[in-house]
Amino acid sequence: MRLARYIFDEAFRPFVFFTAALTAIVWLSQSLRYVNVIVDQGQSAGIFLYLIVLMLPSLMIFVLPAALLFATFYALFRLQTDSELVVVAAAGRSRFTVAAPLMVLALLVALLHLAVNLYLMPLGQRTLKDRMFEIRGDLITNILREGQFTTPSDGLTVYVRERTGGGSARGILVHDNRDPATATTYMAEAGEIVDSDAGPRFLLVNGNVQRIEGPGRIATLTFDRYVIDLAPFQKGERADQRGTQERYLPELLNPPDAANLDEKKVRSYIADAHERLSSPLYSFIFVLIPAAAILAAGSARTSIAWRIGLAALIALTIRMVGLGVRGAVGGNNDLWPLLYLVPLLGIAGAALWLSGWSRRKPLREPPQEASA
Repeated sequence: MRLARYIFDEAFRPFVFFTAALTAIVWLSQSLRYVNVIVDQGQSAGIFLYLIVLMLPSLMIFVLPAALLFATFYALFRLQTDSELVVVAAAGRSRFTVAAPLMVLALLVALLHLAVNLYLMPLGQRTLKDRMFEIRGDLITNILREGQFTTPSDGLTVYVRERTGGGSARGILVHDNRDPATATTYMAEAGEIVDSDAGPRFLLVNGNVQRIEGPGRIATLTFDRYVIDLAPFQKGERADQRGTQERYLPELLNPPDAANLDEKKVRSYIADAHERLSSPLYSFIFVLIPAAAILAAGSARTSIAWRIGLAALIALTIRMVGLGVRGAVGGNNDLWPLLYLVPLLGIAGAALWLSGWSRRKPLREPPQEASA
């Protein structure tokens, strides 16, 4: 029990480190996509942090397997180079004695991976999309920026001299150049963005409209109240249009909007559902293959280095095959059992490699005494 706990700790600590390090690297690179939320949409740093936290579960599906693979290599290589595996061998312990606590870690990672696939990722992605839709649809923030020219949409420019609270402002200029042949400029003393059943409206008070009606011809209209429809200028995909990562497992296997989707999309959803269920199985491959490679490497460091490279290549090749099968299943859903067969065969092959010298056989045979 002490040996198992010791080996587990030796792998768990680097797993936590690699998970944190890889998450930070990937998280930083992906979070740059949301910098425009602060710059263009006028949002706070707190909102930016909230958005990138929601993005985190979708990154974990890539980080967890990689961190487990690196941690297993690191732990076993350290045990080997410090001759601790030699002590285990001298005690008559088998390779599976060393591999067992690593398999426990693989099981924990697989369960966490499954939780991310089935719940945390779709929850985070749909919450992220809903929040982004709200931010992009927040016309008050996007349009009413005091003393600034804003472009909430291509062809629309807005300037307000002063905000007077809420959705109200004074000294307003709106230039609509979506059709250059009929470009229109609105100027008003005051205005307010209001909601209606048909969408947001910009209510202008005491101003005029200047519209180009032909070469050298400008028509001017003075008004007490004028309403501009802002619904066409709301940006972003509607929040109720769920993408693949935003759907929970039942929504992938039986899409509620299947009648509005083409057959190819439905097949892709079903393939993705089985991919989410089968991908955690690769955690066991990423433990068994390094264990089999290093525990059979002997004490020569060059031999260990060569086997580490070979094991990494084998593990990544199996994962790439699984991704290739995912594409095939997207075209033909009848092939879905292959998504489970690939990792299961990988686990069986790695276990066979690890146990090829017999479960009872120690890590290294004791030296034979010279015959008299």
